[in-house]
Amino acid sequence: MSRDGNDGGSHGANKSMPFRSWYYFRTGYAEYYIFLIGLANTLTVTFYLAVDNYPELQSMFPTFTSYVATVLIIGFPLMVFLGYLHIRRSSAYRSQLEIDVEANPYVYKLPPGTHKEALAPFLYETLGLLKRMDAGEELNPDEILKIKNLIKTFGFLSDGGILKRPSNFEGI
Repeated sequence: MSRDGNDGGSHGANKSMPFRSWYYFRTGYAEYYIFLIGLANTLTVTFYLAVDNYPELQSMFPTFTSYVATVLIIGFPLMVFLGYLHIRRSSAYRSQLEIDVEANPYVYKLPPGTHKEALAPFLYETLGLLKRMDAGEELNPDEILKIKNLIKTFGFLSDGGILKRPSNFEGI
């Protein structure tokens, strides 16, 4: 439970269920369904409009299966290379991320997870301790326990541990 009495369990999931569903639908549709349909469509159209109508290409690809196999064997590594160029060697991906960051509400508020559960409480307690130390005050046993628990949490995270997700994150 945080200092303000909020247990952090609700990030507006119930209020935004239609929008979350719409987002999941678009992701599944664009990333999987349309990808597969587009791939099948491209292979079919190019074979039956190009290869089937040119004898030179027919001799190279006598069947649709041989055409698909050849295109996939050459196309898959080529697309991996183009994806690498897009992400690592061009400004296009950086521009996309800049836009995503500008539109992301968590850039302007504390995101759930390690930031909210470990980093922010640690910084809050550290600032409070510095203030008290500056005033010459002693730490009480509860404050010492809080610090020990925060140190334990950071050790757990440093060792690769994963914090428990809020209940509304189930299934993500």
